[in-house]
Amino acid sequence: MRKGSGVIKEILKDHFAGFWEFHADRFPKTYREHIKETVEKTIRCGTRDLGYARYECLGCEGDPSPKFVCFTCKSRLCHRCGKKYTDDWSDKQQEMIFNVTHRHMVFTLPRELRNIFYNDRKKLNELSKQVAEVFQYHNKKKGKKRGFRSGIITVIHTFGRDLKFNPHIHALVTEGALDNQNEWVNNGYVPYDFLRKSWQKVVLDLLKKWFPATPKIIELINELYQRYPKGFYVNAEKKMNNAKRVAKYIGRYLARPAIAEYRIESYDGETVHYWYEDHKTGKRVDKKVPVYRFLFEILQHIPPKHFRMVGRYG
Repeated sequence: MRKGSGVIKEILKDHFAGFWEFHADRFPKTYREHIKETVEKTIRCGTRDLGYARYECLGCEGDPSPKFVCFTCKSRLCHRCGKKYTDDWSDKQQEMIFNVTHRHMVFTLPRELRNIFYNDRKKLNELSKQVAEVFQYHNKKKGKKRGFRSGIITVIHTFGRDLKFNPHIHALVTEGALDNQNEWVNNGYVPYDFLRKSWQKVVLDLLKKWFPATPKIIELINELYQRYPKGFYVNAEKKMNNAKRVAKYIGRYLARPAIAEYRIESYDGETVHYWYEDHKTGKRVDKKVPVYRFLFEILQHIPPKHFRMVGRYG
């Protein structure tokens, strides 16, 4: 039974070629080849296949043999590269983020809309912009003449703890804003009801824009307003006061793979056993799935090439 560091790369080496031969058509055609390219780079990460730097001391009396440092893949699928990218990004953000109170929010989508974004991930970038619009609209209501501007960082995520396709937007928002004189104003916390209903409206307005005069979409929009009278779910509980902590916190969501390797209990060549903590109950849930099923669950979250994960607004 295999577990621990490197187990996902081992699973990819063992089974990706066979999986791809039979199941490539399950992924959107527009970036299918990028998924394949990403996996192949991840498998070769840290090997001479991706190139290397050679170091040699010509005047040294010690060991004259050259030293080789292999290049890394820099892929979001790779656990080692993902962690390094996240750490570097968090360090840079500490110089840019205002040292004021921030709130971490999560803007979710109902399951009825998820397939739209599965087939066209670039639509998630437009969705990210709408998160910022929610706060800009609130600022106008609070003081139109003063031109309040909140600071907003968004990060797009497509997976939940159970690895299902569950697109949502993490947002880090200042509890306060700059006015048009560049003075900092604590303009109050955004009401929860406003967040939910405003988020619902901007999402469904996007659907009207993307699918004009499509009867099924118009019908779905009307149903969603009735089915979710309080708006779409927004979690806005996490509050932080320190800029360094803020940067590291949001960095956790930036480039991490869909599953941390410590959550994989075992891999026997045919079956993968992993666990996750259920959001609602707080209890651990164990899953044992065939290896091809596991591969689909993690590979569906690889974004298209040049996909913009992070947005900065305000």
